[in-house]
Amino acid sequence: MSALRSGNVPHTHPSETVPETSRRPLRRFLVVTALRDEAVTFCRGAGPSFYPLSLDRALGAGPGGNWRERGGHPVIYSGPGSWGLDSLGTLFSGGDVGLVLFCGFAGGISPSLVAGDILVGTRVMKSGPGNYPVSPPDFLSFRYRTGTILSVGHPVCTPAEKLRLKSETGGDVVDMESAGWLACASRHSVQGWVVRVVSDAAGETLPREMMDFVDSHGEISLRGIVKTLLMRPALIPAILSLVRGMVRAHKSLRDLGRLVSQQVESGYGPEGDSR
Repeated sequence: MSALRSGNVPHTHPSETVPETSRRPLRRFLVVTALRDEAVTFCRGAGPSFYPLSLDRALGAGPGGNWRERGGHPVIYSGPGSWGLDSLGTLFSGGDVGLVLFCGFAGGISPSLVAGDILVGTRVMKSGPGNYPVSPPDFLSFRYRTGTILSVGHPVCTPAEKLRLKSETGGDVVDMESAGWLACASRHSVQGWVVRVVSDAAGETLPREMMDFVDSHGEISLRGIVKTLLMRPALIPAILSLVRGMVRAHKSLRDLGRLVSQQVESGYGPEGDSR
């Protein structure tokens, strides 16, 4: 039986073992993103057994959100930055989550990465003290480039700022969630993998106002988009110049979803074997 289905998945500390007992509750494989757009894109590649679900609904704040009673694998979007971290801990606290894949888009700070490239995290850093080693499975690390993810508390938008962060940290991509996600998962003894798709390369400028295009729950904010573009119509060319890269990033995220789905459905085990 697959370790993903039986719950025999190693925790954050490799030295710990989890006894296999018939009384142990079924442990689930989850996917977590920051934005609904990321969750939907992943699901389009992964197929019908994966479905997008907001964190609020997953915690029972709306109809149809009781994922514990549903089949398949929810792809839960928690909101950008640190918005959903407190609630995410509640999601992991029941003891029925065995493994979680954290994924989504990120900015490239390594000049060798272009939009659409996939980076599998082997280390996640945060601004200030904090360093989280990650042990990704072979089916990810053998297929994609591996490297360091840097998490900061604000959008990184200019080539100069990306270059500075690369020089100071040696990171490959930058985001606002991965370090917080892993810390939360570790507190609840949930194993986590982190995969990021580059949406904007190190030499590209990302308009800071694009953060107004989503709300705190990770949903697209039409009001924010209209308000921003009416007040700053000069942003339109800059946004359009990023569209080509975002198209490549969406395709790569769908491909990642397809690969993960194939591994999960085939019964992927914790040491990288298919059973």
